[in-house]
Amino acid sequence: MKILHTSDWHFGKKLEGMKRIEEQEKFINNLKKIVQGEKPDLILIAGDIFDTPNPSAEAETLFFESLKRISLNGKVGVVIIPGNHDNGERLAASKSLVKDIGVIIYKEPYEIKNVGKYSNMEILESFQGGILLKISEKKMFLYCLPYPSEAALNETFEDGKYSERIGEILKEGIENNKEDVPVVVMTHLFVTREDKEVELGGSMAVKVKDLPDVDYIALGHIHKPMKFTSKRACYSGSPIEYRSTEKNFLKKVFIVQVNGNFDTNIKEIPLENYKPIKEYIGNSIEEAIEISNSLKEKEEWIYLKIKTKTHLKSSDIRKIKENKNIVEIIPILLGEETYDEEIDYSEINIKEAFLEFYKNKDGITPSKEIINLFEKLVGDDE
Repeated sequence: MKILHTSDWHFGKKLEGMKRIEEQEKFINNLKKIVQGEKPDLILIAGDIFDTPNPSAEAETLFFESLKRISLNGKVGVVIIPGNHDNGERLAASKSLVKDIGVIIYKEPYEIKNVGKYSNMEILESFQGGILLKISEKKMFLYCLPYPSEAALNETFEDGKYSERIGEILKEGIENNKEDVPVVVMTHLFVTREDKEVELGGSMAVKVKDLPDVDYIALGHIHKPMKFTSKRACYSGSPIEYRSTEKNFLKKVFIVQVNGNFDTNIKEIPLENYKPIKEYIGNSIEEAIEISNSLKEKEEWIYLKIKTKTHLKSSDIRKIKENKNIVEIIPILLGEETYDEEIDYSEINIKEAFLEFYKNKDGITPSKEIINLFEKLVGDDE
């Protein structure tokens, strides 16, 4: 079975209030071309279709149009799970409408799908979270676990137990496969190589060692493409840059050939960067205005830092903002102490990053009350 793996589309997401819908449309057009060229049997979308549980009409329209395009109007099967940013019920509300174009949408963990035809794809057997699929005479067992929060699972976890429990759920789910066919898992969670307990944006971590041994695990949640080769588990990452820290790595989708018995080939396909996020520094207000003017025709989102001994006048800001791609003006008042180090929160524990920043800035460890407040503020980051 040949699979295309993508995730974290975040339709409706903005950058400092700026819409990204045009870039998202370009991504879908590019994805359709990849589907036409690679001819996958199945497309897996591993969560965070939307950026909020209540997406705009514009974002929802793009989503439905996207399903038609990438499925080639039903020629290629599509399976979707919700992520932590999605409203599972709202996402799956259209499942009866998209069934005819070969799209299966999960709304929650342990869901049992109806057997039968989904355009060129057929569910032969269905279990809690698992389906035996048949596509063009090829069979595959797919287990889907939408974002497994405590609320979604109706369970609570003591320290250290979450990772073990998720591993148990996944292993129990794939035990329903009784045929000698490739086994694939799709889920939306935070996987780490660390043995210690870590979190990302309120999401508890699952350790690599607790993942099941299957032919492929399609992951969503982390925006950077990543591979855990020992488990044949991958994050495809988000399709466009959603933060300034994401400019440091290529965006991709994965083409995965699963042949069974852990014979799996993974090919990375880089995506075009439709409008990269860039940072420029002006050594004076005058130079910053010149930089802004020179970049008006560039397809870039721009963070403009300005070194200055005086505060910016409103007239200066208006001149800089004539470039509609300026997303933020960041004055650096000369003589003031600044902290400019960028931290990629997708790579480390966000709580540890905060503690490190606080100690570097103030020379002391923050109080328990400050730490608790910080954790509440970042509770829905990824």
